[in-house]
Amino acid sequence: MHQSETKICQNCSREFQIESEDFEFYEKIKVPPPTFCPECRQQRRMMFRNFKTLYRRNSDRSMKSIISMYSQQKPYKIYSQEEWWKDDWDAKIFGRNFDFNRPFFEQFQELLLAVPKFSIMNVHSQDCEYSNFVFGSKNCYLVFGTVDDEDCAYGHIVWESKDSFDNLYLYKSELCYKCVDCLGSFKLFYCQECENCIESIGLFDCRSCNNCIGCVGLNLKSYHIFNEPVGKEGYKKFLEEHSILDSKTIGFILEKQLQLRKNLPQRYFFGSHNNNVSGNHIYNAHNIYHSFDIKSGEDSKYTYTARKVIDSYDVSFIPNIELSYEALTNNGGSRNYFTHLCVNSNDVYYSDTCFDSHNIFGCVGLKKGEYCILNKQYTKEEYEKMVPKIIEQMNSIPYISEVKDEKREVRKKIIYKYGEFFPPELSPFYYNESIANEYLLLSKEEAITKGFRWNDEMPHPVGQETILNDKLPQNPQDFNDELTKHILKCDKCGRNYRLISKELMFYKEMNLPISRDCFNCRHQQRMNIRNDRCLWSGQCQKCGNNFQTSYSPAQQKEFKIYCKACYQSELG
Repeated sequence: MHQSETKICQNCSREFQIESEDFEFYEKIKVPPPTFCPECRQQRRMMFRNFKTLYRRNSDRSMKSIISMYSQQKPYKIYSQEEWWKDDWDAKIFGRNFDFNRPFFEQFQELLLAVPKFSIMNVHSQDCEYSNFVFGSKNCYLVFGTVDDEDCAYGHIVWESKDSFDNLYLYKSELCYKCVDCLGSFKLFYCQECENCIESIGLFDCRSCNNCIGCVGLNLKSYHIFNEPVGKEGYKKFLEEHSILDSKTIGFILEKQLQLRKNLPQRYFFGSHNNNVSGNHIYNAHNIYHSFDIKSGEDSKYTYTARKVIDSYDVSFIPNIELSYEALTNNGGSRNYFTHLCVNSNDVYYSDTCFDSHNIFGCVGLKKGEYCILNKQYTKEEYEKMVPKIIEQMNSIPYISEVKDEKREVRKKIIYKYGEFFPPELSPFYYNESIANEYLLLSKEEAITKGFRWNDEMPHPVGQETILNDKLPQNPQDFNDELTKHILKCDKCGRNYRLISKELMFYKEMNLPISRDCFNCRHQQRMNIRNDRCLWSGQCQKCGNNFQTSYSPAQQKEFKIYCKACYQSELG
């Protein structure tokens, strides 16, 4: 049995720990232990995912104008969704022999450049042209990472929800607006960390509450305002005196809620129905460690954003996966190792954008492929003989990534052998295009120092506004489709944005004002109020017990963080 070992990350040079159970997992799937720390592994995966930066470009097949996550300047062949899924082309035509005299990743990059990519990720969905990474959804607009949604707009990781706008990490909810990390709820506005709540405004960490405003830590309560019971008439009177159409009202509610948070105990961890877990936002899980945003799972570690994860390490943005390692945006299937965007596929190694494929190594764009290497077809026997030889070759002729300084001189060399995810230079995206910059924010200088690419020409339309925000109608009953013809200017960043018809309909039905900020600013504001995906040592401010928490040392000074037992004894 292996003992725990301390390693030095070859990327950031920080120490990280590999535990004895980690070694057991690596041995089970027959991969070497990682040479990158968990944070650098997560960062590298996320660099291959562009969520919400969309471009207007031409299809490389029909030359028609399409919406794409790839700009026109990218050196890839880009097809529309419909063109990519047609049966009149097969990615196997790009198959090639493996060259045992060259590093694997060099050959894989050439295949990435040769095989057409689809413009956006949109699977089994309808009328979601302006959304990306969409599974099984209908009528969604600018929702990114949506699974089984209907009639939603302006969101990130919105799953199994309906008729909801401007949300972040919303699950199984309906008619919600500007909510963060809420589950199983109905008609919530400006709420965070709530479960099974109904018709409420500005709640934080409430459970099974209805008709409440600005409350913190309540359970099974009705008609409460700032944690005080007011009754049905008091609740009605407050809303008559404090119209939510007035931005000052929302600011007032959220400020009072924040003061309550600072005065009341806060739970060190958000999640429920768990046994033996660590991280944050984990539900219905058993033996899940150092993981975040998990709806259900077991026996996994370093997993980020999953609906159901089983026996897996280092997987990110995965609706469902089992027995996999270093995987990004896969859905369904098992034994996916060092893969990106492989759906309903098993026994997949170092492959990208493959569907319903099995026993493949180093493949791109396959649909129902089997026993393929670099998209070339082999027999089962040939494949099983080739794969061990390629793994051996990846170790004997590694890929070497050079990190250069501002003078273009080599500052550091990073070695990629079998067992590591794709090198960053294989990503089609700049760091500030990718989702990495949302979860692990870097400045341009920091990114370049780390050897990551940066784009100074992101699409930021300005100066095209046709109406001032102060001239917009204030009464929702005056909202109509004429407003969709106008171009607005964001109050925060000055960039232009538009309104859509169903958005105006939602505001009208919910009696809400038109947002004066663009989607990117609204999204960033929601990201800013979430705890980071990091764990710090903490101590219960009541009993003194130690724990691991996503509250940073600075936040632990701002809030009274309690362990589970003490929190439940005080707030239930």
